[in-house]
Amino acid sequence: MGSGESPKVGVFVCHCGHNIAGTVNVEHVAELASEFPNVELSTHFMFMCSDSGQALIREKIEELGLNRVVVASCSPRMHEPTFRKVVEEAGLNRYCFEQVNLREHVSWCHMKEPEAATQKARDLVRMSVARASLLEPLEVKTVSVEPHALVVGGGVSGLRAALDIGDRGFRATLVERTGNLGGNLAKLSTLYPNNEPAKDVVDRMSLAAEASENVTILLNSEVTNFDGHIGNFEVTVKNNVTEEESEMKVGTVIVATGFDPFEPIGYYGYGDSPDIITLSALEEMKRDGTVLRPSTAQPPKNVAFISCVGSREEGVKGHEHCSRYCCTAMAKVAAELREEADEVLMLYDDIRTFGKGHEDVHRRARQEHVIFSKYNKKKKPAVKINDSGIMLKWNDVLSGENCEFRPDMLVLANAMVPPEGADEVAKIFSLTRSADGFFNEEHIKLAPLTTHTAGIMIAGAAQSAKSATDSTTQASGAAAKAVSLIARGEVEIESTVASVIDELCSACHTCVTACPYGATSIEATKGVEVARVTEAKCHGCGTCAAGCPSGAIVMRHSTDDQISSMIAALLSSAFVHGGGEK
Repeated sequence: MGSGESPKVGVFVCHCGHNIAGTVNVEHVAELASEFPNVELSTHFMFMCSDSGQALIREKIEELGLNRVVVASCSPRMHEPTFRKVVEEAGLNRYCFEQVNLREHVSWCHMKEPEAATQKARDLVRMSVARASLLEPLEVKTVSVEPHALVVGGGVSGLRAALDIGDRGFRATLVERTGNLGGNLAKLSTLYPNNEPAKDVVDRMSLAAEASENVTILLNSEVTNFDGHIGNFEVTVKNNVTEEESEMKVGTVIVATGFDPFEPIGYYGYGDSPDIITLSALEEMKRDGTVLRPSTAQPPKNVAFISCVGSREEGVKGHEHCSRYCCTAMAKVAAELREEADEVLMLYDDIRTFGKGHEDVHRRARQEHVIFSKYNKKKKPAVKINDSGIMLKWNDVLSGENCEFRPDMLVLANAMVPPEGADEVAKIFSLTRSADGFFNEEHIKLAPLTTHTAGIMIAGAAQSAKSATDSTTQASGAAAKAVSLIARGEVEIESTVASVIDELCSACHTCVTACPYGATSIEATKGVEVARVTEAKCHGCGTCAAGCPSGAIVMRHSTDDQISSMIAALLSSAFVHGGGEK
């Protein structure tokens, strides 16, 4: 569209089946929109995201010479890329498109107020038409990608990711802070549901990684400095033994830092008796040979397990999550111990054997006559320790009876928690963390492998507590994401970023302090210091523009004029509606 060309807006309102049309009078909204300024066409369609819906948009752009497009449908998170591609195929710049969210913002949250929802939909479309009339084409920019990936963490997730990247012919450097590969998996005996020795799995993956000409392994090492942007990250790695530092350039990063087993100090007498141990400690016993009672070095005859120790604790920060592995792991170990022990008891809050083959593990424990008893979550089991050993008391919810049991050994199914150093990792890679302390994904459903920092992926228990199976699956997905970036050679970066008007900038550093992505800096230009924006780092959040006291920062695609036009359109709508518009 030429700079002097008048806006010709096409409005396309989506029914989304009954998701929108079940609440909003879509036909009425489309009819009203036809009267808004600069609207050349306003129509409605059952599914705008469908092939026929996309074809309709292309057809009308070509037929009527539309130079702006507004689609009123679902969340831009879901289909903005779809519609941007459609307008590009019809010859328009992708940034001459505007999307209105009538599903999440209107119909779903006002489904019992159809009239008010229709009015709100009309107002949102009016505002978007006003903004669309002022949209300007933006240049689509790209950056080159260094064909090298950094994998942080040498557990099962990190190994899987590094191997997958190496197998596809690209370089991967794996950084592990300890002196061994395998992480927590290397501490286990056998893996459910097929009872494969964990050591065999770790050895296979470790040997394959060490043999790969594309995989470099740095043990006893940590990332100490990290800068740059997607495609071109600059990394400093320090060897904690030699104190030597090395620098490298990478195009993408996969954070696979895993978890730490929770140390349940203060839970059920842990620490007060050597015979009260964690499930992770029991697994290490099994890995090393025979399970023996710590106080006597004899095989235990009566064993009790307590579930959810440090997991699913309402109101306890960092411990409200389900650790996902514990129920199946307890059932597996309990069944194995029952072959030698007289009695094995499992006290549980809930049983969640949800994975493939996990229910078979639970069933086997039942067949081995492991005793399952559901305890009262509000009145947890009590543990008393005296000269005669451990006394366990609890109320069985299903029978209502108060029960007692004297185990030789009490095993606490301890939670998965974020590893030591997670705070530092979050700072280095600009990652956010959820309430349980694990790293946040960009979107739990639409972008579960990527983070808010472009080019950085997460995998395995770095994202949340999960089993080895789920961890390796996610690691392969993260590796595929990394490879898809590297293989292109260059990637597009967002054009809706901040820009600086040099003449207005006073180099006050407000934007540098405010930017959550480190995208702004102060540089000398012709002897004068002004703010500069690294566009590949910028996420277009507008924090810098909002904080700039000089008004020197402009947000492309969200200019003051565009935002003001939306406010004016809303106020105009309110005035007209007050005068009797229906």
